[in-house]
Amino acid sequence: MRAKPNTPVIEWGARPAESKRRRRIYCVVNCLAGSAADIQREALRQAFDDHGREYEVESIVEICARPKTLTQIVRQAIASGADVIAAGGGDGTISTVANQLVGTGVALGVLPFGTLNHFARDLGIPLDPRGAVEVVCRGAIKQVDVGEVNGFYFINNSSLGVYPEMVRVRERWRPLLGKWPALAIGALTMLRRFPSLKLSLDTDGRRRRRRVPLLFVGNNLYSVEWPDLGGRERLDEGCLSLWLMREASRLALLRSAFSFLLGRLHLAPEIEASRVESLIVNWRHRRLRRLRVAVDGEVIRLRPPLRYQIRPQSLSVCVPMV
Repeated sequence: MRAKPNTPVIEWGARPAESKRRRRIYCVVNCLAGSAADIQREALRQAFDDHGREYEVESIVEICARPKTLTQIVRQAIASGADVIAAGGGDGTISTVANQLVGTGVALGVLPFGTLNHFARDLGIPLDPRGAVEVVCRGAIKQVDVGEVNGFYFINNSSLGVYPEMVRVRERWRPLLGKWPALAIGALTMLRRFPSLKLSLDTDGRRRRRRVPLLFVGNNLYSVEWPDLGGRERLDEGCLSLWLMREASRLALLRSAFSFLLGRLHLAPEIEASRVESLIVNWRHRRLRRLRVAVDGEVIRLRPPLRYQIRPQSLSVCVPMV
């Protein structure tokens, strides 16, 4: 079982600014995320109703995976004086809401309705609707770190190279085939095209030049060993994890993938790993003025240089009581 972040918890009742008024919890739900079917949403409504005598649920809003609409809704909720904004969906939805809450003091409630739910699992948040609502209404608050790249925050990770290309192809085929078949097509297309990037990396006063097919930047340290493969022990350690491949070849990429699945990525000779607090990524290419960058699974285009940094304990999150 993954350990919880070591940041001191704050119980709801211990908040110095707390008054006798009922707490305002504003909930937004991505109706297209993973398992967020009608039965899940009804269970969510009932769970909030059960807490209605103690907590004021402002509203439950269903959105259809439209980030601009979601951002507007969250900003309105902040302006209306919400204490907690609970986001129902996958990691992409949670990340979109978290981007608006960083530094505001408004707490993020996590209702994990996605496929993988990395952020919820790393915080120990229950995956069932009633358990997640219980945490939102009665849990503690912890301050956790977020990563940042050129003004965009990420709660899990960001990457360059083959992964953003794979996601781009996946999203093209997803409406026709579904997520996993589309992902398989994306992986095969990526292996055929095999993009690689000639990058300049500045970390902690040191410059490195690398030609890489994949660069991965994580919010805090990821485990690459079983039984916690792909998880994080802490989300408040104040660091970024940097992973990149030394060899720009398909064989090296496949070897690295198998090493990861076996929990031996830290032993793979083609992988270069380090812990950093900041990172500047640059490239020189006359035709490549913007680079595709994956941020918590969503692909955006950014101009160089890419400035990565950690924002220590800048996000308030509802977590289970210790």
